[in-house]
Amino acid sequence: MTDNRNFSAASRDSFPGPHQRLDVYRVAIQLFAGVERSAASFPRGYGAIKDQLRRCATATVLNIAEGAGRWKSGDKAYRYTIAQAECLECAAALELATIVEIISPETGDELLSYTQRLGAMLTRLIQSQRARVPG
Repeated sequence: MTDNRNFSAASRDSFPGPHQRLDVYRVAIQLFAGVERSAASFPRGYGAIKDQLRRCATATVLNIAEGAGRWKSGDKAYRYTIAQAECLECAAALELATIVEIISPETGDELLSYTQRLGAMLTRLIQSQRARVPG
């Protein structure tokens, strides 16, 4: 049986994917990591917010990676647009978690700053890809 952890680390070092070269991807990973740390401490009764927060943080990362792997500008812009929408959903879930005090205001502010930065970065990526589409 192959140890996937060693394989993925070796793959990352020897052949980075196009997504791994993007600053927006690295910021999305930081958001995801912060969400995962925070979600671990959610009390009972807040599973819906926790699950949605984890899903949208994950979807943000995955759609950025998928967009980076697409060849056509229109396809890239489409995936980055989905990533941006997922990021906005993540911001809303973070606001809810802060309002009901299941994450601290400091943690909420830190994670929301990632969503704001991601939103701006994705807007620029979407605009640059749409500018390349003929027509």
